[in-house]
Amino acid sequence: MSLTQSRLASSVNDSKMMTPILTIFFLQWSIVFGSCLPRIAECSLAVHSAQGGQGGFRVREPNLHVPDLYADNIDFVATLASLPGSKNKQSYWELSYQLFFVPEEKYYETIHRLPKGGSNPTAEDFAGRILLAEGHERRKSLETLKERTITLTGVRFKPKVPDAQRTKFAYVMTSYSVKIFDAELNTTIYNSGIFLAEPYEASPDDQKQDIARKTFYLSLGVNSNGTLNRSQARPRSRDTGSE
Repeated sequence: MSLTQSRLASSVNDSKMMTPILTIFFLQWSIVFGSCLPRIAECSLAVHSAQGGQGGFRVREPNLHVPDLYADNIDFVATLASLPGSKNKQSYWELSYQLFFVPEEKYYETIHRLPKGGSNPTAEDFAGRILLAEGHERRKSLETLKERTITLTGVRFKPKVPDAQRTKFAYVMTSYSVKIFDAELNTTIYNSGIFLAEPYEASPDDQKQDIARKTFYLSLGVNSNGTLNRSQARPRSRDTGSE
Protein backbone atom coordinates (compact mmCIF):
# COMPACT_ATOMS: atom_id res chain seq x y z
CA MET A 1 0.00 0.00 0.00
CA SER A 2 1.36 3.43 -0.96
CA LEU A 3 1.81 6.24 1.57
CA THR A 4 -1.15 8.11 0.05
CA GLN A 5 -3.40 5.05 0.28
CA SER A 6 -2.31 4.47 3.87
CA ARG A 7 -3.18 8.04 4.84
CA LEU A 8 -6.53 7.78 3.08
CA ALA A 9 -7.40 4.55 4.91
CA SER A 10 -6.42 6.12 8.24
CA SER A 11 -8.59 9.15 7.47
CA VAL A 12 -11.59 6.94 6.66
CA ASN A 13 -11.16 4.97 9.90
CA ASP A 14 -10.93 8.19 11.93
CA SER A 15 -14.07 9.47 10.23
CA LYS A 16 -15.96 6.28 11.15
CA MET A 17 -14.88 6.64 14.77
CA MET A 18 -15.99 10.27 14.90
CA THR A 19 -19.44 9.68 13.37
CA PRO A 20 -21.23 8.63 16.62
CA ILE A 21 -19.63 11.51 18.52
CA LEU A 22 -20.64 14.06 15.90
CA THR A 23 -24.14 12.60 15.75
CA ILE A 24 -24.65 13.18 19.49
CA PHE A 25 -23.08 16.66 19.19
CA PHE A 26 -25.44 17.82 16.45
CA LEU A 27 -28.47 16.18 18.07
CA GLN A 28 -27.85 18.04 21.30
CA TRP A 29 -27.40 21.37 19.52
CA SER A 30 -30.50 20.74 17.42
CA ILE A 31 -32.46 20.28 20.65
CA VAL A 32 -31.15 23.51 22.14
CA PHE A 33 -31.54 25.63 19.03
CA GLY A 34 -34.32 23.74 17.25
CA SER A 35 -37.48 25.52 16.18
CA CYS A 36 -40.13 26.15 18.87
CA LEU A 37 -43.85 26.52 18.65
CA PRO A 38 -45.42 30.00 18.58
CA ARG A 39 -45.43 32.05 21.79
CA ILE A 40 -48.78 30.59 22.86
CA ALA A 41 -46.94 27.34 23.68
CA GLU A 42 -43.20 27.96 23.53
CA CYS A 43 -40.80 25.19 24.50
CA SER A 44 -37.24 25.17 25.74
CA LEU A 45 -34.59 22.62 26.48
CA ALA A 46 -31.13 23.39 27.76
CA VAL A 47 -28.37 20.84 28.17
CA HIS A 48 -24.84 20.85 29.58
CA SER A 49 -23.78 23.25 32.30
CA ALA A 50 -27.03 25.15 32.10
CA GLN A 51 -26.69 26.61 35.57
CA GLY A 52 -23.19 27.99 35.52
CA GLY A 53 -21.13 24.83 35.72
CA GLN A 54 -17.77 24.41 34.10
CA GLY A 55 -19.31 25.00 30.68
CA GLY A 56 -18.19 23.83 27.26
CA PHE A 57 -18.22 20.30 25.95
CA ARG A 58 -16.69 17.53 28.00
CA VAL A 59 -15.35 14.14 27.05
CA ARG A 60 -17.85 11.62 28.37
CA GLU A 61 -16.57 8.71 30.42
CA PRO A 62 -19.59 6.37 30.42
CA ASN A 63 -20.99 5.28 33.78
CA LEU A 64 -18.38 7.11 35.85
CA HIS A 65 -19.57 6.49 39.42
CA VAL A 66 -19.52 9.75 41.44
CA PRO A 67 -21.87 9.33 44.44
CA ASP A 68 -20.13 12.18 46.31
CA LEU A 69 -21.43 14.61 43.64
CA TYR A 70 -25.05 13.84 44.58
CA ALA A 71 -26.59 15.91 47.36
CA ASP A 72 -28.83 14.15 49.87
CA ASN A 73 -31.39 16.95 49.55
CA ILE A 74 -31.88 19.65 46.94
CA ASP A 75 -33.88 22.88 46.70
CA PHE A 76 -35.92 24.23 43.80
CA VAL A 77 -36.33 27.98 43.34
CA ALA A 78 -38.61 29.43 40.64
CA THR A 79 -38.51 33.21 40.18
CA LEU A 80 -40.51 35.59 38.04
CA ALA A 81 -37.63 38.06 37.97
CA SER A 82 -39.36 40.81 36.01
CA LEU A 83 -42.96 41.71 35.18
CA PRO A 84 -44.03 45.13 33.82
CA GLY A 85 -47.42 44.84 35.52
CA SER A 86 -46.15 43.54 38.85
CA LYS A 87 -47.85 46.37 40.78
CA ASN A 88 -51.18 45.83 39.07
CA LYS A 89 -53.42 43.68 41.28
CA GLN A 90 -55.02 42.07 38.22
CA SER A 91 -51.73 40.44 37.20
CA TYR A 92 -51.11 36.81 38.17
CA TRP A 93 -48.65 33.97 37.72
CA GLU A 94 -49.49 30.26 37.57
CA LEU A 95 -46.76 27.59 37.56
CA SER A 96 -46.80 23.79 37.42
CA TYR A 97 -43.49 21.99 37.78
CA GLN A 98 -41.90 18.56 38.12
CA LEU A 99 -38.33 17.62 39.01
CA PHE A 100 -36.96 14.35 37.65
CA PHE A 101 -33.72 12.44 37.76
CA VAL A 102 -32.74 11.13 34.30
CA PRO A 103 -30.22 8.26 34.36
CA GLU A 104 -27.26 8.65 32.04
CA GLU A 105 -28.16 5.60 29.94
CA LYS A 106 -31.75 6.76 29.44
CA TYR A 107 -30.66 10.29 28.58
CA TYR A 108 -28.41 9.13 25.75
CA GLU A 109 -31.00 6.62 24.54
CA THR A 110 -33.42 9.53 24.15
CA ILE A 111 -30.84 11.72 22.40
CA HIS A 112 -30.25 8.98 19.83
CA ARG A 113 -33.99 8.57 19.21
CA LEU A 114 -34.76 12.24 18.64
CA PRO A 115 -35.31 13.32 15.03
CA LYS A 116 -32.58 15.33 13.37
CA GLY A 117 -33.12 18.96 12.43
CA GLY A 118 -34.55 20.30 15.68
CA SER A 119 -36.82 18.86 18.33
CA ASN A 120 -38.89 19.88 21.35
CA PRO A 121 -38.95 16.77 23.56
CA THR A 122 -41.05 16.54 26.70
CA ALA A 123 -40.41 14.79 29.99
CA GLU A 124 -42.39 11.80 28.71
CA ASP A 125 -39.74 11.21 26.02
CA PHE A 126 -37.19 10.28 28.71
CA ALA A 127 -38.01 6.73 29.77
CA GLY A 128 -36.70 5.62 33.15
CA ARG A 129 -36.93 9.09 34.71
CA ILE A 130 -37.43 9.21 38.48
CA LEU A 131 -39.85 11.76 39.93
CA LEU A 132 -38.27 13.80 42.72
CA ALA A 133 -40.94 16.44 43.32
CA GLU A 134 -43.90 18.18 41.73
CA GLY A 135 -46.18 21.07 42.50
CA HIS A 136 -48.56 23.76 41.31
CA GLU A 137 -48.87 27.35 42.54
CA ARG A 138 -50.84 30.43 41.58
CA ARG A 139 -49.65 33.85 42.72
CA LYS A 140 -51.82 36.97 42.52
CA SER A 141 -49.71 39.32 44.64
CA LEU A 142 -46.58 39.99 42.57
CA GLU A 143 -45.36 43.41 43.65
CA THR A 144 -42.13 42.30 45.33
CA LEU A 145 -39.48 39.83 44.24
CA LYS A 146 -40.19 37.72 47.31
CA GLU A 147 -43.82 37.41 46.25
CA ARG A 148 -42.67 36.37 42.78
CA THR A 149 -40.43 33.58 44.10
CA ILE A 150 -41.56 30.00 44.70
CA THR A 151 -39.21 27.94 46.86
CA LEU A 152 -39.27 24.21 47.53
CA THR A 153 -36.71 22.99 50.06
CA GLY A 154 -35.49 19.63 51.30
CA VAL A 155 -36.33 17.54 48.23
CA ARG A 156 -34.89 14.05 48.75
CA PHE A 157 -32.44 13.36 45.95
CA LYS A 158 -29.54 10.95 46.52
CA PRO A 159 -31.63 8.38 48.46
CA LYS A 160 -34.07 8.19 45.52
CA VAL A 161 -31.34 7.42 42.97
CA PRO A 162 -30.05 3.83 42.81
CA ASP A 163 -26.33 3.77 43.63
CA ALA A 164 -25.37 2.37 40.21
CA GLN A 165 -27.08 5.33 38.52
CA ARG A 166 -25.19 8.00 40.47
CA THR A 167 -22.94 8.73 37.51
CA LYS A 168 -21.37 11.94 36.27
CA PHE A 169 -23.28 12.21 33.01
CA ALA A 170 -26.79 11.80 34.38
CA TYR A 171 -29.14 14.80 34.62
CA VAL A 172 -31.75 16.49 36.76
CA MET A 173 -34.70 17.63 34.65
CA THR A 174 -37.03 20.52 35.36
CA SER A 175 -40.32 20.21 33.49
CA TYR A 176 -42.60 23.22 33.73
CA SER A 177 -45.74 24.87 32.41
CA VAL A 178 -46.43 28.54 33.09
CA LYS A 179 -49.25 31.02 32.52
CA ILE A 180 -48.64 34.71 33.21
CA PHE A 181 -51.16 37.50 32.85
CA ASP A 182 -49.64 40.99 32.78
CA ALA A 183 -52.44 43.48 33.37
CA GLU A 184 -50.33 46.46 32.34
CA LEU A 185 -49.57 44.90 28.94
CA ASN A 186 -52.99 43.22 28.82
CA THR A 187 -51.18 40.08 27.65
CA THR A 188 -51.38 36.43 28.68
CA ILE A 189 -48.20 34.45 28.15
CA TYR A 190 -48.12 30.64 28.02
CA ASN A 191 -44.90 28.67 28.09
CA SER A 192 -43.86 25.08 28.73
CA GLY A 193 -40.67 23.14 28.34
CA ILE A 194 -37.87 21.27 30.05
CA PHE A 195 -34.40 22.10 31.28
CA LEU A 196 -31.58 19.68 32.05
CA ALA A 197 -28.67 20.24 34.41
CA GLU A 198 -25.92 18.09 35.87
CA PRO A 199 -26.30 16.95 39.49
CA TYR A 200 -23.06 18.79 40.28
CA GLU A 201 -21.50 22.20 39.65
CA ALA A 202 -18.10 23.85 39.77
CA SER A 203 -16.91 24.92 43.20
CA PRO A 204 -17.03 28.73 43.65
CA ASP A 205 -13.58 28.50 45.24
CA ASP A 206 -12.01 26.32 42.56
CA GLN A 207 -13.61 26.11 39.11
CA LYS A 208 -11.69 22.90 38.40
CA GLN A 209 -13.28 21.19 41.39
CA ASP A 210 -16.82 19.75 41.15
CA ILE A 211 -19.20 19.73 44.11
CA ALA A 212 -22.76 18.46 44.61
CA ARG A 213 -25.37 20.90 43.30
CA LYS A 214 -27.86 21.76 46.02
CA THR A 215 -30.16 24.26 44.30
CA PHE A 216 -31.88 24.11 40.91
CA TYR A 217 -33.35 27.30 39.48
CA LEU A 218 -36.09 28.25 37.05
CA SER A 219 -35.89 31.94 36.16
CA LEU A 220 -38.55 33.72 34.11
CA GLY A 221 -38.90 37.32 33.01
CA VAL A 222 -41.51 39.19 31.00
CA ASN A 223 -40.22 41.87 28.63
CA SER A 224 -41.97 45.14 27.84
CA ASN A 225 -43.10 43.71 24.47
CA GLY A 226 -44.76 40.73 26.12
CA THR A 227 -42.11 38.15 25.24
CA LEU A 228 -40.70 35.80 27.86
CA ASN A 229 -37.12 35.13 28.91
CA ARG A 230 -36.48 31.80 30.63
CA SER A 231 -33.42 30.00 31.92
CA GLN A 232 -32.26 27.91 34.85
CA ALA A 233 -29.56 30.32 35.90
CA ARG A 234 -29.80 31.97 39.28
CA PRO A 235 -31.38 35.45 38.85
CA ARG A 236 -28.76 38.18 38.85
CA SER A 237 -29.17 41.48 40.72
CA ARG A 238 -29.58 43.41 37.47
CA ASP A 239 -32.40 41.04 36.46
CA THR A 240 -34.35 41.63 39.64
CA GLY A 241 -33.60 45.25 40.42
CA SER A 242 -33.38 46.45 43.99
CA GLU A 243 -36.49 44.68 45.33
